[in-house]
Amino acid sequence: MPKLVLLFEGRVLKETAVSHTAAVTVGRLPDNTIVIDNSAVSSRHIRIAREGPQFVVEDLESTNGTFVNGDKITKRALRHGDTILVGKHKIFFDRMGEAEFEGAELPGRDMPDFGGTVILDADQQQRLLAAAQARMQARTAAHKIAVTTPVEAPAAPAPPPPPKPRVVGRLHVLSGRSDLSEYRLDASTAAIGSDNAALVRLHGWFKPRLALEIARMGESYVATPVAGKTLVNGQRLQGRRGLVHGDVLEVAGLELEFRLTA
Repeated sequence: MPKLVLLFEGRVLKETAVSHTAAVTVGRLPDNTIVIDNSAVSSRHIRIAREGPQFVVEDLESTNGTFVNGDKITKRALRHGDTILVGKHKIFFDRMGEAEFEGAELPGRDMPDFGGTVILDADQQQRLLAAAQARMQARTAAHKIAVTTPVEAPAAPAPPPPPKPRVVGRLHVLSGRSDLSEYRLDASTAAIGSDNAALVRLHGWFKPRLALEIARMGESYVATPVAGKTLVNGQRLQGRRGLVHGDVLEVAGLELEFRLTA
């Protein structure tokens, strides 16, 4: 099931699953699904809901607006890895591991609903009864065949394949001042900055509190610049970018090599 990851200054505050049937609202009032008690957030700021095969975020006429990947939006379809800015908070849309969604054709889906009770007319009721009787007859026939047909001994199951090694990203320090020589990227989001909660602490004067965020999506990693200047393989990072083994990151004087290892 998709989920929303609420972030503030690089720290994960909350993870909320997104249902295929119920909308998620974000705002300052306590009746929202995700409550953000911050003056930069409107009472009801955004709404996220499923529309057809995709999820859509809609700005609810908020005071300070809503931004997706840095672009101000009114309504936009979400893709895996998108980052929604609500006031000073970020919401990461994570769709990894979601089972394929199929909208099953349910009887009475277009029928009127009165207080939770579905009203059927006579023809509809007869069709439903006939379908139920047909299913019962089919199950009875299958049971008779199973009783009268000799059962062969099942073949021995094949041995399970060996487990695939779990791949984890790491940041290996090449140069610059840091607390460790290497950092494991186990969490869903890792921050690089001078903030005490950052995974990779930047030391020195005038270093940004949050310079770079790295989001983990299964065995893939995506880097997003936040403040200051970040280089990847000598090129300035302008927006979200997937990381590959061997990429070299330069963040505020700290040089790091991204590695994927088991």
